[in-house]
Amino acid sequence: MTSFPAGGTSAAGSVAPLTNLQDASPSRSPATAPGGHGGAQRLDAAHRALQAETHDRAQPYLKAAHRVALAAYDGAGRSDAADRIAVGVYVANVVVALAAEGQLDEHDAAVAVATLAETRDEPLEAARFDLHRIACLNGLLLELPPFVACEMQLRLLVHLGVASDVSLWRTHDGVVDPVLSFGDGASSRRARATAKAALRRGGPMSLLGGRTLRSSLVRRFNAPCAAIVARVGDPVSRADAYLSTTATAMSAIYERELLLERSAERERVLVRAGEQRLMRIGFDLHDGPIQDVLSLGAEVSLLRDQVYPFVDDAHRERAVGRFDDILARVTELDRQLRELSRSLESRSIITRPLGEILHREVDSFAERTGIDTRLEIRGDPESLTSAQRIAVYRAIQESLSNIREHSGASTAEIRLRMRRASIEVRVTDDGHGFEVGRALARAAQRGRLGIVGIGERVRMLGGTFEIDSTPGGPTMLTFALPRVTPDERSAFR
Repeated sequence: MTSFPAGGTSAAGSVAPLTNLQDASPSRSPATAPGGHGGAQRLDAAHRALQAETHDRAQPYLKAAHRVALAAYDGAGRSDAADRIAVGVYVANVVVALAAEGQLDEHDAAVAVATLAETRDEPLEAARFDLHRIACLNGLLLELPPFVACEMQLRLLVHLGVASDVSLWRTHDGVVDPVLSFGDGASSRRARATAKAALRRGGPMSLLGGRTLRSSLVRRFNAPCAAIVARVGDPVSRADAYLSTTATAMSAIYERELLLERSAERERVLVRAGEQRLMRIGFDLHDGPIQDVLSLGAEVSLLRDQVYPFVDDAHRERAVGRFDDILARVTELDRQLRELSRSLESRSIITRPLGEILHREVDSFAERTGIDTRLEIRGDPESLTSAQRIAVYRAIQESLSNIREHSGASTAEIRLRMRRASIEVRVTDDGHGFEVGRALARAAQRGRLGIVGIGERVRMLGGTFEIDSTPGGPTMLTFALPRVTPDERSAFR
């Protein structure tokens, strides 16, 4: 786990000063301090404190969060009040970014709260709730797969010390089942009974000794669809406020998931139609041009044998060599057509290991073209859905085709990374490059829509697509797909 500075809190729970904000000169208030964003003293104090002692791998998150917070400072009027708002935005963005990468723990959350409280001169409890409130409103939660976003929300309740265990429940075929749970008692009978009461009657709680199980309904377009159940301590009213905020944020996630689910069948129909068309092309290649090439090879071989006796002795070897060259080219054409025909069969993409298929494609490409091509896969790509596997394979296949035909490259590199919330693919070559906008326009005019097709396929699956190139190179194609497995999607139906 990436940790925030350990010196933020003392053993007794008090907050160690990060900077002496009280000593600011009256003639140079935070709102009027000169020089860029120098007036954002509270924000800068929080940023320096976390930046100085975090691990190197967390630095990009801090920088990105600081940029967002500076924009919030400008938007709020560059005053001391704006500085306070910016600090909340900054710390919450850091917490959400680390949580999205699975690198947030209880210590990180505690120090984040302490940093926010100290720089804004407010009680820890107020800072904790505001951090939670801002984090729940973070737009990243709507960009992540719903399962991951809800997991982050529940873990945050535990990390902030609001609940000792927490779970998310939904009704499926009349049975109340847990979707997510954290903590030893999160899926207990009492937790199930509490969730059932909330989903059926809106029951708010179930008492257990000195501790309390509390629940909050998650609504999708005003209809109850799930229930959060948490084991909390006193005062329960404070915990109820946290659960209500979390449930409201999850409602937006569930509503988005419902809209995505309504378009999922359309996606599947389009993907299936596209793949069937490609399979048909593959069959047509096998039954048409490939057979014609075989016949052509036989005809050339027969012609060589028929012509050989009539060629002058001085030119026979040369003539035979020319015929052999033609036969070699016909044989290579036959091999390429057969390889293309096999690559258009989507069934093999779905049933065979994706890593094996991609390595085979890359090795074959390097052998055919002489371009030094490397493939790097991080993580397990076998958890992808069928549509995602096909999209990744087709995009890489089309990218390699463009490198061969247009780039003049000597080296190419493909990186596939399975992140916690997404699949990221980057294809880079050292070719001569191009002007992206003009090249895409010309390709569209000529009906060559390979790259455009990649972008549409990726966007259809909810992903992002980008090409970065300039004349002289290099060229980099990047796309990302949300990582949603079939099990995760079914949990939210």
